[in-house]
Amino acid sequence: MALRIHLLYPNRFPSQFTKSQTNWVPSMYTFKNQPKFHKVSCTNNDDMSDIDLASDFATEVGKMNTQMIQKEEALKKSKELLFVEFCNYTGLKSEEMKKKWKKFSEEEQWVLIKSFVLEWGAHFHPLSARSVKELVDEYLVENTSEFTSSSFF
Repeated sequence: MALRIHLLYPNRFPSQFTKSQTNWVPSMYTFKNQPKFHKVSCTNNDDMSDIDLASDFATEVGKMNTQMIQKEEALKKSKELLFVEFCNYTGLKSEEMKKKWKKFSEEEQWVLIKSFVLEWGAHFHPLSARSVKELVDEYLVENTSEFTSSSFF
């Protein structure tokens, strides 16, 4: 095992780290698009005034908030699209699917999701049964009020 770590990470040895840095092996879970952190100088090296610093900070925070909102909206649209396609696959309307989904056992849900992923997922990669099931569950939880209010009309 030590040889494997040495081959994968030749420049990283425990002796190079301080005692507080005990986790020297990188995590197995890495993200392709790691968040980029912008550096805003809080010193007066460039003779920036406090107003300029505050303005720069507010601009960066605004950008980050906008990006976060856009990501949330995209995820919401993705869940909605996926649920609509899932309903089309089963031949049920969204209200019918919601009622039946609650009645299905966990195993029945998995069988249905896996058959959907097998057919629909051939065109959209990567698509896993687990992620589809999670998105369907989240979509139904988030839109419970829409289903109950639309059933009265």
